[in-house]
Amino acid sequence: MRAFDALPANQALPSVGTGNANATLVAMDEVAPEKQPEKQAGIQPLTQEIISLMAAGEVIDSLSAVVRELIENALDAGASRISVSVWPQQWQVRVADNGAGMGLADLHRAAQAHATSKISTRPDLLSVSSLGFRGEALHSIAQLAHLDICSRPQVGEAQVGEPQVGEAQISKTQQAQGYQITYDREGQPKAVAEVAIAPGTIITVSHLFHSWLTRRQVPSSAQQIKAVSQIIQQLALCHPQVTWKIEKDEAPWLTLWPGPTAKTLMPQMLRNVHASDL
Repeated sequence: MRAFDALPANQALPSVGTGNANATLVAMDEVAPEKQPEKQAGIQPLTQEIISLMAAGEVIDSLSAVVRELIENALDAGASRISVSVWPQQWQVRVADNGAGMGLADLHRAAQAHATSKISTRPDLLSVSSLGFRGEALHSIAQLAHLDICSRPQVGEAQVGEPQVGEAQISKTQQAQGYQITYDREGQPKAVAEVAIAPGTIITVSHLFHSWLTRRQVPSSAQQIKAVSQIIQQLALCHPQVTWKIEKDEAPWLTLWPGPTAKTLMPQMLRNVHASDL
């Protein structure tokens, strides 16, 4: 006779974990099995949106990474004066330079994926002399922030992508117009306007990581500022011929005057240090 046959009709089965072993086994047989969680789907391809965000996050992972990429672009453009403004609490950066600048044709392509003026052929990869060459920085920034570029080519700079037509082309280049372009998340122009600007480039990055808020949690604001300072000082020491003007929240932060060697910049960075001490 089984255990449940001996029980009165009005007596409930013992709960699991009470009573004798046989009754417990019977009770477990009578209890409906718990619903098992659904298994996760197998290997699935990621969406292009996720792929793009991961790729952008590898290039741009902090405020200091934006500063580094924009300064390197300015140095590659041959700038002798670079101004950097940061608003840490607003996650905004602006870098202005007096480099070669860009014409309208280049501005249209500037934030496209893998669009660059640094390399074009396979042998170029073996003789890279620029700080950047992959054409990923501006495109990554456009995906993670609001990107706005104002630029005007230097007098005498040829317009890339436009044919040379002798005297007429030279005259057009000398009267090169400045343009401002705002880009969408894919790096495509969404607004174009003429602007009065000195030759060079001004890049404004605002609302960084607005679509990826977890990136704003670490590192802290103080650590971000420290990282920005270190990036600027390291690049300045490698390029002592450049004049640097740094602002934080609209207030002067650091000014570095050019010199023939990094040794001449050290006293400007370190208090109570003179060139003769080095």
